[in-house]
Amino acid sequence: MSRLSDLLRTLEQLDPQLAKDLDDEIRPLQKRLPFGLNFERHAPEAVELAGHRIRKGNKVRVLPRVC
Repeated sequence: MSRLSDLLRTLEQLDPQLAKDLDDEIRPLQKRLPFGLNFERHAPEAVELAGHRIRKGNKVRVLPRVC
């Protein structure tokens, strides 16, 4: 599910008419993209947490050395 779909589902509980109106506007935009590809905001696979110490069990990415 995309973030936009999640927000529409939440809005549907609060204001069904507004959710329907927004959905009616969004669907044509989604359909006109080739192959249905929508590049929406999503949770990143990796996040840089500068200043955090590495602890046992953490998943880390080894960066190349800069000379």
